[in-house]
Amino acid sequence: MILIYVDDMAVARKEISGIVMFEHNLSKDFEITDIGELKFILGILVTRDHPNCLIYLNQSTYITQVLAKFGMLDAKPVSTPLPVKHGLFTSQSSLSKVEQDEYLDFARSIHYLSLVGSLLYATQTHPDIQFSVNFVAQFSRNLGIPHLEAAKRILHYLKGTQDFSLVLGHHGREAVDIVG
Repeated sequence: MILIYVDDMAVARKEISGIVMFEHNLSKDFEITDIGELKFILGILVTRDHPNCLIYLNQSTYITQVLAKFGMLDAKPVSTPLPVKHGLFTSQSSLSKVEQDEYLDFARSIHYLSLVGSLLYATQTHPDIQFSVNFVAQFSRNLGIPHLEAAKRILHYLKGTQDFSLVLGHHGREAVDIVG
């Protein structure tokens, strides 16, 4: 398996000899640098548990940067990315004059689309926010205060779960079926 993003590459294979041969062939045409076992790529910390055949993917550093970018480092954690009865509708997008002024000030400082994009990137290791992020993204063209508050709530949720990792691998020597 080969993962390539611009000038970063990660290679995985059962046998190390195949990786060595691949690197050797690649180095004939390109200047490459082998920095060893994958530890960090594209904002994702990669930790391997060799004895248990597990790989942990964590974006806590990225999430801290996102919280800082949107002024939410001191956010109080919440237990769910959206309330059970969220009550978000497009009809909430029509704002009163006071709400429009509030919204414009807030929108200038937060940039809703940038926030949604940052949250989308965090879904790589936090599939638990996928539905919520896609849901709030639906209101990008016609926002209201409740939509902005819902997007901020996802940041509150990430504040409390930023140290969670996505775990890949199998139990013992037998592969585990993915269940969703």
